Amino acid sequence: MNLKEEKIYTESIQKLDFEQARIKHVLFKSKLRALLFGANINAEPVTSTTDCSLGKWIYDVAMPKIGHMPEVKELEKVHNDMHVIARRLWQQYQAGNQEAALKGLDQVDETAEKLLYLLDVIERKTIL
Repeated sequence: MNLKEEKIYTESIQKLDFEQARIKHVLFKSKLRALLFGANINAEPVTSTTDCSLGKWIYDVAMPKIGHMPEVKELEKVHNDMHVIARRLWQQYQAGNQEAALKGLDQVDETAEKLLYLLDVIERKTIL
């Protein structure tokens, strides 16, 4: 990569804004908790992999620019796993089993740690 290409690449990566991705994830977790505590909010961004803010960031920003990285592919998988868990917890809540749904939040937190770790790794690799 020549100097000009490297500059364009670096500027493009900086636009990924990893801090925004982390914030989007925190908002997702807050919305899931709110749903499981009975808040009357739209469940679609919590249950859908592509309708949530982080999903939009992954598919609209990260994948087109750095989707070739194995860590980005793993991030996509972990993000999908997060929504599988969220859908299961939401279904438990809707079936009247709020206690089990709330206990499942531990699994959300464990998966969130993996997701945030991957964001850190990807950020470090792209900024180097």
